[in-house]
Amino acid sequence: MSDERKRENEEEKLKDFFHNVIGIKSEAVLEVLAENSEICNLKARTLLMKENEKVDAISFLYKKGGLVKSYYEKSDGKKQVHCFAHFPGEALVGIMNLDKQITSFLTVELITDCEIVRISADVLRKLAMENIEIALVCNRMQSVASMREYEYRKMILTCNPVQRYEYFLETYPGMEKKVNKKDIASYLNMTPECFSRMLKKYDGA
Repeated sequence: MSDERKRENEEEKLKDFFHNVIGIKSEAVLEVLAENSEICNLKARTLLMKENEKVDAISFLYKKGGLVKSYYEKSDGKKQVHCFAHFPGEALVGIMNLDKQITSFLTVELITDCEIVRISADVLRKLAMENIEIALVCNRMQSVASMREYEYRKMILTCNPVQRYEYFLETYPGMEKKVNKKDIASYLNMTPECFSRMLKKYDGA
């Protein structure tokens, strides 16, 4: 198959992704999105973005099965896991980073091999300014991210260790078998020792 034909096939897959997963209806917008995006196959432990780096591209999970974590570095040098992503269409670099002046708040790392869709931040920014459908999609993603952040902070402040773990199981079903315990403990704002003790009690209940 020629390179031109491969690219045509990829653009059809991208239009299908932006239409069926992201929810874009305009054919003209789908054409622009597909022309300025690419599907990337990346290995586990790849860093998509580092904390404080300028955001040049926005990435989305392409297919089910991929698993990604985001974290930041605390003052003591330890990594604090902020969130995970595992649903197709989830933005792996925050849409709020479309602001030209903002750098990434988090380091984004692949836990498993992943297929992602990557689009230029400049293109998406321009589309959001010119097209109401793209603007609404970006606003919706920002609203979902803000609500998740609120729920997460409330959980950390008000829940005991067992309740925190139950929140993780409900929010990320099945991921307790795929994510290492150190990362889960970090996400739940527990020490690995505290998490291990809680897990023994939870499994023994």
